[in-house]
Amino acid sequence: MGIIKNFRVNVIFRILLISALLLLLTWVLSNKPWFFTPLVIGIVLTILIFNLIAYVERTNRNIVQFLASIKQGGFTNLFKGKSSGGTHAALNEAFNEVMLQFQQLAQEKESHYQYLQTLNENIGVSLISYNSEGKIELMNPAAKILLQKPFINKIDDLALINQQLHGVITSLESEEKRVIKTVIHGDVLQLSVQVKDFIAQEKQYRLVLIQNIHHELEEKEVEAWQKLMSVLTHEIMNSVTPIASLSTAINQQLNLSDTMGAEDFDDLKISLETIENRSKGLMRFVNAYKEFSKTPELSIAEVDLKLLIERILQLLSPDLTKADISVKVDFNRLEKAIKIDEELIEQVVINLLKNSIEALESTVNGKITIVGEIVRRTTMLKISDNGAGIAPENLDKIFIPFFTTKKKGTGVGLSFARKVMRLHNGNIRVHSKMGEGTSFILEFG
Repeated sequence: MGIIKNFRVNVIFRILLISALLLLLTWVLSNKPWFFTPLVIGIVLTILIFNLIAYVERTNRNIVQFLASIKQGGFTNLFKGKSSGGTHAALNEAFNEVMLQFQQLAQEKESHYQYLQTLNENIGVSLISYNSEGKIELMNPAAKILLQKPFINKIDDLALINQQLHGVITSLESEEKRVIKTVIHGDVLQLSVQVKDFIAQEKQYRLVLIQNIHHELEEKEVEAWQKLMSVLTHEIMNSVTPIASLSTAINQQLNLSDTMGAEDFDDLKISLETIENRSKGLMRFVNAYKEFSKTPELSIAEVDLKLLIERILQLLSPDLTKADISVKVDFNRLEKAIKIDEELIEQVVINLLKNSIEALESTVNGKITIVGEIVRRTTMLKISDNGAGIAPENLDKIFIPFFTTKKKGTGVGLSFARKVMRLHNGNIRVHSKMGEGTSFILEFG
């Protein structure tokens, strides 16, 4: 208010001064035959008029420049105030104070934007936002990785990737949440889907949050199986151990007895030997699963995956030759060694390769491809075959302990592989299509 008052006073003072000079000039011209006096008064009057115009225009220019800076969002131009003196100095200082406040607000806004941008790019939850017309306004990196699509223009395009997910997103009410089980590009996923409708700048938007909880559910499932194994081990061992001990003792006594007929003696002996062998087999069976439930200790060291694979292929060379299977290895995109437990990873790779060999038993021109690469700073080892593939209904079961489709399988190999990969802060995934083959991907965190 003080600045406006000073501006008004300065303008009124100049106008009064100009008016007084005009009256003086009129009086001189009317009453005196002077030449130089009217000339001087006219010059002074002209100077005062131009001074008034410049004073007002200068203020207007500063106001226009100030408003233009606010409109364009450019708050770096400061006004030279102190050197101007008087009202302009005070006005410029006021403008500068406002500019500094806007600068601070702009910096805070930019800081908040960078924070939200970093959060958006690094958060593990997939975020998709689209407007009332279905146009996607935002899709963060996690969503692009989940959908394996770098760009989607409309939400209806999601139906081409996964119709089930698209149906859930478009049918959910605001703030409603649903968990679905689906397959995206061969990956079996458990997805938690939640939507939130909101209005921004008088426009309707929908924010979709998608989280893959498959990993957490699998951990709970494995934990439940481990608890079951502990109970089974305890109960079966309590029953089998005395049976094995008694059958062994009876068998030893019968070997020293002559009171029994030869035929009965042989039958009884065969029966007891069968009981003994079966009991010992059950004990070995239970002990094997008991060992599976234990968490192995890691011995981490830098390992060259290429050399590791070459050594394993040399070990399995007789089996590969016998089955007439060709192997292709590509490590061109993997240049550095990684820190792993060499023995455990070697066992995992051997199990996967043996699975591929078994899957190719009835396949003509069987092929196994092993690819090592780095994707988004994650080292990946992919083992693929062109076998019959895994049935879709079994894809989400193959990593469950004891589950197997093999006649002689125990169902421990893939469960062990997942356990080892998680100990390495990694993961194992499977892609499979009936009639085309199967790929197992080891991801090292």
